[in-house]
Amino acid sequence: MPNLVMSGAFAKQQLEKDVRALAFEFLTKLSDDDTSSGLHIEPINQSVDPRVRTGRLNLQYRAVLYKLGHESGEPTYLFAGVWKHDDAIAYAQSHVLRVNPVNGVAELIEQSQPAGVEVESALPLSAPTVDATPILKAKSYFPADLTEGFGLSRGFADHVFTLGSEDEVRSYAATLPTTWHAEVLDGMLAGMTVDDIKHALGLAPETDDVDAQEIVEPNVAAATTDNEEPTTATQTEVEESEDAQILAALKHPAAQVQWRFIEDDSELRDIIDSGDLASWRVFLHPEQRRYVERDYNGAFRLTGGAGTGKTVVLLHRARRLALANPSARVVLTTYTRQLASNLQRDLERLDPDVPLANELGEPGILIRGIDQLAMAVRKLGAGAYNGVAAAVVGEALTGPGGAPVGNTDGWGDAIAIAGATLPQGLRSPQFFEAEYLQVILPNHVTTLDEYRTIRRPGRGVMLDRAKRDAVWAVVDRQRRTARLSGKLAFADAAEIGAAYLASSGVAPADHVLVDEGQDLSPSHWKLLRSLVVPGRNDLFLAEDSHQRIYGQRVVLSRFGIPLRGRSRRLSLNYRTTAENLRYAFGVLEGGTYTNPEGVDEGLVGPYRSARSGPVPRILASSTAAGQLSAVAAKISHWLDDDVPAASIAVLTATRASQLQEKLVGAGIAAAEPKGDVLPANKVVVLTMHKAKGLEFSRVVLFDVSKGSFPPPASLKNVLPDELPEVLSRARSLLYVAASRARDELVISYAHEPSPVIEAATSLN
Repeated sequence: MPNLVMSGAFAKQQLEKDVRALAFEFLTKLSDDDTSSGLHIEPINQSVDPRVRTGRLNLQYRAVLYKLGHESGEPTYLFAGVWKHDDAIAYAQSHVLRVNPVNGVAELIEQSQPAGVEVESALPLSAPTVDATPILKAKSYFPADLTEGFGLSRGFADHVFTLGSEDEVRSYAATLPTTWHAEVLDGMLAGMTVDDIKHALGLAPETDDVDAQEIVEPNVAAATTDNEEPTTATQTEVEESEDAQILAALKHPAAQVQWRFIEDDSELRDIIDSGDLASWRVFLHPEQRRYVERDYNGAFRLTGGAGTGKTVVLLHRARRLALANPSARVVLTTYTRQLASNLQRDLERLDPDVPLANELGEPGILIRGIDQLAMAVRKLGAGAYNGVAAAVVGEALTGPGGAPVGNTDGWGDAIAIAGATLPQGLRSPQFFEAEYLQVILPNHVTTLDEYRTIRRPGRGVMLDRAKRDAVWAVVDRQRRTARLSGKLAFADAAEIGAAYLASSGVAPADHVLVDEGQDLSPSHWKLLRSLVVPGRNDLFLAEDSHQRIYGQRVVLSRFGIPLRGRSRRLSLNYRTTAENLRYAFGVLEGGTYTNPEGVDEGLVGPYRSARSGPVPRILASSTAAGQLSAVAAKISHWLDDDVPAASIAVLTATRASQLQEKLVGAGIAAAEPKGDVLPANKVVVLTMHKAKGLEFSRVVLFDVSKGSFPPPASLKNVLPDELPEVLSRARSLLYVAASRARDELVISYAHEPSPVIEAATSLN
């Protein structure tokens, strides 16, 4: 049976559903028997590559293939894509598959006849003369960086260095038949050094100083040495040798961005049917692959902006660990139950046969939200867990306990009952929640005397003895009320769970992988540290400090998770266009963002996008009614252009239900999600918080107005010393919301814009 290699570029071709069905039928038959006359696999006259073939899907469409021989006797077909008949013939005649002469990576390039000049795109080699300095020259690059550094042709380099703007370079890159060529240009536009681009694409030796072991397949592209004896070979032998080199070069990490060796029909169906998102899941970028396939002796942190593929790395890494050891207990966790459901859905799409666990401590991959995980530890510990609670919250638990409650529950009532001596400035539930989660709970403070002497690093608000006494009276009331009512906050459950695991010596996991780590509390981290014994591949966390919309700043070394020198960053954005990415980062201006090592990250980069699109649009209205009308008109315009309704989202800071009703009243078929299920065939309306982990083609950020964003409720009773942190979280929330847009982003406001978007708007 022939082997099949699929191009990820096919998933991006704009083909009708019936044409995709024909492609699946064709490729299925091909993988069974390539000699079938019904396939009409034929060589092409006057082609620059003798390996090229076309196959008939129907009278209108043809597939372009490259046939490679193998010593086993079974050929391998590389499937480049599907085009209409004449376009397929033209493509087949002009494109050659080869091994790059500098780095040994497989590549498809366009080559003219008969001179053999490599052009690598359908665009002309010359460009109109422009007055502006070519953009790559302005960024201090030289044509030799492309020709000598990456083995790209002189014609390619000369053309690129005539292009005057980033948009022109991106448009040109979109025409290239080889994905890693386009990514070289993306890296240059982002200001990366040539060495950094090579490193990101796996074209340079590893230089990481992290204690890790590489387990990826080596680049086995054939090479020759000066002392080899010359031999004579037939033309067939030469072609077979070249074919073997190409097959080896297709296994290089940079080539695997684009090419996938297909194992079975179900994998083929997934790639054909799922489109571009499937190519993202299946075709790992070298920058991602190294973090999937490396082993680490201790905790490791992977960071990167929204859309850089951190979650994709976690899914592939969890799968790799589970398949490498069938008895391994792999825990994959994240901040919310909904995000955990999304993780399980995507993991099952990636590999329907991956082993899943149902309970903590079982072999396989257990996927749970962090609070679900805390309750699983409570179930595991039973009576011993209840007894440990006395040392954590001052009193043992009794019985199984009722349903856990949120960490904000009860603070307002406790302040009203026991806060008579509190200064007015401390009468804030937000202050008490943060004080409890950051200081009291993780330090197991159970008495007033302990609280009077405990250190409070990073809290900002200074408390003298009298203020501490007044604060403790409220904390004590809140705890007593919770015990009397049988309530247990999620944070308490996590802290007690960590104490139980530490005291019992039970470690119910072999590997723990964490998504959205920036939003976890100290007690969450203590629980995760206790789940697994320190050692090989114990903790792998993915986080982005710029996306912290729930949690407080945490320094993980305080909880037995040292990360200094053990962190790396993903920089290529797959989801968001360059224009939307620029806007999303703009809203972060003015905030402060501290990473888990306690270091201020600022607005780190460079981040680069693989895609470009329209500049984000601002809809400014003088009235609230005008704003709603403008948004409804924009959505109607998208719908008239056949944009699927379910790919459009309207995000608001608060009151999604009210906004949904107003949009329906304005003639837009809109709905909120039900649980974790998004509405079908309707515009999606949800809060910015709930949009976390989702993505849409078109996104409207609604009512980013002065006085409406940040939401007034989030600023109520906030202490002056805590206001900068609250405003930074508001900026992070808008950054998260803006980065949900794949293609087009619209921001609306009434009267005046929120100060949060002023810097971002000036960048576009």
